[in-house]
Amino acid sequence: MSKLQKSPAWEDLTFANNFLFCKIMESEPELCRKILEMLLNIEIEKLEPVQVERTMLETMDSKSVRFDVYAKDDKRIFDIEIQTTTSTNLPKRARYYQSVIDMDNLSHGENYSKLKDSYVIFLCLQSPFKKKRPVYFFENICRDDDEIKLNYRAASF
Repeated sequence: MSKLQKSPAWEDLTFANNFLFCKIMESEPELCRKILEMLLNIEIEKLEPVQVERTMLETMDSKSVRFDVYAKDDKRIFDIEIQTTTSTNLPKRARYYQSVIDMDNLSHGENYSKLKDSYVIFLCLQSPFKKKRPVYFFENICRDDDEIKLNYRAASF
């Protein structure tokens, strides 16, 4: 017989608890906006309603994605993931999440220029790359000329 896991007491929960994190971000969109502005050093005029635990399945046989916090403004899309366990696959996960976001936001026949900028953000309790940096920003850069950039970004905090 399996033992039931006892739920933590409310007073023991922190912002890193997935349930609490999602509830706060959904019920306090202004806080969500301010956190995004602070993390990305950008200005956001107004967010559309924040969605939590948003699931996307692009085809019947593809891997689905469940975004912890999915938010948009008129020109950008943000996915914020609370990462409470050590994960070695964050780079490929970020790449996959980015592709699902893009597929969901571009209709058949639309020009690629219509794609909104998108950000996949992992809030980690431990440094995912063992470098003890507080923030990591990533973008695709040409190996032969670092002034040539593809303007693709991912971040991990």
